[in-house]
Amino acid sequence: MSPNSQPPAGETTVLLSQNQNHTQNHNQNHNHSHSRRSRGKGSSSSLGMWLVYAVAALAGIAVLAMAGMTLWGDHDWDPLPDADGTRLNSSSVGRFVHITDLHIDPNYVRGSTTYSQCHRLPPHSTRVSDKDGHRDTGRFGISQAKCDSPVALINATSEYLRQEWASAADFVIWTGDSGRHDNDAEIPRTFDEIIEQNRLAASAMRNAFGSHGVPVVPNIGNNDISPHNELAAPGHKRARKTFRLLADVWDGLVPKDQLATFLYGGYFARDVVDYNYKSSSSGRKRRGLTVLSLNTIYWYRANAKVGGCAAEDSPGLAQLAWIRYQMRRARQRNRDLILMGHVVPSRDNYRPTCYHGYARTVTQMVPPPPTRSAAESTADSMGKRADPDDLPRVHAQLYGHSNVDVWAFVGHEVEWLASTDPLGAARNLSTSTGSPAAPDSDGRLWWEKEVDEETGRFGSMIREIWAASTPSEELASLADSERDWALMPDDPPVEYVQTSAGLFPVPISVSSEASSSSSFLEQKALPGNFVESLLKEFERVLVKAPKQPRLGVTTISPSIIPKYVPAFRVFYYARAPSRRQWKHLPLGSLLDYDVYWANLPELNKLGKRVETSEFFQLLYRFSTVYRVGDLSVESYLHWARKLLEKKSLRKRFRALTYLNTQ
Repeated sequence: MSPNSQPPAGETTVLLSQNQNHTQNHNQNHNHSHSRRSRGKGSSSSLGMWLVYAVAALAGIAVLAMAGMTLWGDHDWDPLPDADGTRLNSSSVGRFVHITDLHIDPNYVRGSTTYSQCHRLPPHSTRVSDKDGHRDTGRFGISQAKCDSPVALINATSEYLRQEWASAADFVIWTGDSGRHDNDAEIPRTFDEIIEQNRLAASAMRNAFGSHGVPVVPNIGNNDISPHNELAAPGHKRARKTFRLLADVWDGLVPKDQLATFLYGGYFARDVVDYNYKSSSSGRKRRGLTVLSLNTIYWYRANAKVGGCAAEDSPGLAQLAWIRYQMRRARQRNRDLILMGHVVPSRDNYRPTCYHGYARTVTQMVPPPPTRSAAESTADSMGKRADPDDLPRVHAQLYGHSNVDVWAFVGHEVEWLASTDPLGAARNLSTSTGSPAAPDSDGRLWWEKEVDEETGRFGSMIREIWAASTPSEELASLADSERDWALMPDDPPVEYVQTSAGLFPVPISVSSEASSSSSFLEQKALPGNFVESLLKEFERVLVKAPKQPRLGVTTISPSIIPKYVPAFRVFYYARAPSRRQWKHLPLGSLLDYDVYWANLPELNKLGKRVETSEFFQLLYRFSTVYRVGDLSVESYLHWARKLLEKKSLRKRFRALTYLNTQ
């Protein structure tokens, strides 16, 4: 490493020392930060605040303009908060923060060249210009460059969250990728470095939320492992080491009674919220929200260390079984679920058998539309239940990784998901039969049956690992059970085509029938093509929506790493019964979200003179921009339909999608 690649003195140690004095600082700033939060939620009438916001917004327009996009220009979009911002300032409304993709880079050097990934200063003989790959690589980072987040940005983000949201958030969703990208041949990334960057990220989270005891739920990203994208199956020494070291740096964030599960597979469950409500059938009840932190790397196509989700010893299949086990526990404990992960579920992101299993499992637990009868709303492949209050619901599916501000649907591939042989349709199509495998009499896959019975294939895992309060001898014995995971059966190469029988995976060698339909979130296409692919997906969903009442929605939050500008989301959800416009929604339902952003050009000019409370600004509120009343599936479908009908809305959608992207 050259001398020029050293970061400013003290930057890498700030996070580790902040925990010692954050309580005192918080007490000094509590009253001040409370007023700031109120303004951030849209209740301010201060002209000065609006002027600050306007200047920041105009600077943001310039950033987006550099990418050849127009953020607004349509008369029907007001980018400011809704005038009636107080509708969400109610004791019946809860809030949680979703933050993702920190990508901490201690090697970042202020004033460095962008072509060095912001690691080295330009030679003294080099004339500074944009053409030389040297723009204003300021204190807090640079947008639209292949550079990760400087420690100064992470420190400022942590302090902002501590001042503005520590006392207002019920819990925090943190969807991984704290390690920097391994994109500099002169400074290759090491495994120890990844763990240290996760330690810094965990310290930042504790500094932000620790004093108020706010639950922070971490997650493994594809850059939190080494090499990136590659994670061996449970029992392999590299997987055991990865899970053990992450458990150490995340100490206190993974519940002790979930440690055995995390050390086995890198996933775990955490209760985050309890609330009381009145059931129509059985009086006062206690209900709550549990977050399932999923290890999406075991389903990810780019992970060459594991196969698909068809083999009995597949780690991806085991995790699908664990989700069903957690759903059964949620029903027994009267809790609803939030699913979180790093890589968003899509047909191209996940192996076919893994996406098939995920979509089937999740859509079985998505609340049906309120127009359905009680009998219909409680009948699914996990069994019939008389009381709809007993149904555990998946209220949210929250992901990162893609660095875009967008949402998508999951589970609309109705005919394929109904098949109990996820690759049977492809094999049948190859022999020109064109029909999916016949479902079993009860509509369940073989592994769905096995996890529903403790004596089945996954019974020992339930007893020895998933239900264990502490790591057991069974877990320790995995050290002696390593195998050649490269021999694990994998899914064949496929592409998805729209056939007369529906949308199915088809082997590439026999995929000439019908039109190809790849997924959209993993494409390496230009921004315009990305949005067009997404719009085509919406079109397909709207055709299938009436046939799939349990359609799900995945939301992908923008990232802290400054691909455009650093950003994060704050979600609002129904925490108590309300007489407001969302009274028809069950408790735990998402109501709205805000997107906060940091204007890097202006912040870099101010440097250390930046007011912590002004580091992030409210960019927009979902309900205000998209004119919807809540975040139910029905609202998303309504918006998708309007999006396809109106060109100006598509222009708006495209601009907001690329707030933060690669």
